[in-house]
Amino acid sequence: MALDTRAGRPTSYYPAGREHERPATLVPAPGETPSDVVESLVDHSEELQRVWGSLDASDWELTVREPDDNPDLGPLPLVRLALMRLTEVEVHGADLDLGLNDWSRLFVDAALPFRLEWLNVRRTNQRQVDDHVHGSWLLVATDGPVYLVTVAGRETCAVRADDNASASAVIKGTSRDLLALLLGRPTAAPLKVTGDLALATSFSQAFPGP
Repeated sequence: MALDTRAGRPTSYYPAGREHERPATLVPAPGETPSDVVESLVDHSEELQRVWGSLDASDWELTVREPDDNPDLGPLPLVRLALMRLTEVEVHGADLDLGLNDWSRLFVDAALPFRLEWLNVRRTNQRQVDDHVHGSWLLVATDGPVYLVTVAGRETCAVRADDNASASAVIKGTSRDLLALLLGRPTAAPLKVTGDLALATSFSQAFPGP
């Protein structure tokens, strides 16, 4: 994807389509052993590092554009792929209980604003969502940003706000736990919810997964 973007070519996150290709990445190929999976991960990671190492600073600002007939995540600056890669390492490392520490502060500080701002397109980029959802949520990070998220059908607006902004429901927690909410992962501590409790609990259903 990085090489295609640098060359000005459209490129796909899932060349064979998300519905077909993504599930196939979650299981070993026929005849592939666990050690084969690890070796493949190492080889692909090293190749990715070589490609990224060849990029200039200006290359990271280029926009990843998908083919018209295979849209998935929408246009993003190439630098966001590095953050998405970090997300895979941190989140799935925890999912697999590999003995890693909890998500790093660097990851949380970078990923939370990105994921919140990305809500503006996550209901309009070919994903299946519930068009009947209407409401507003104030997401208050006790150690970070505050965002007001409003949804009306397929239209979403997520903007920076202050903790006095009006919303139907307020969800408050640490930056780490609000990021967990956005990524569909367990929180380290219970989130504090006020206002419309039914709407608050529907937040995770209002948006597609990561």
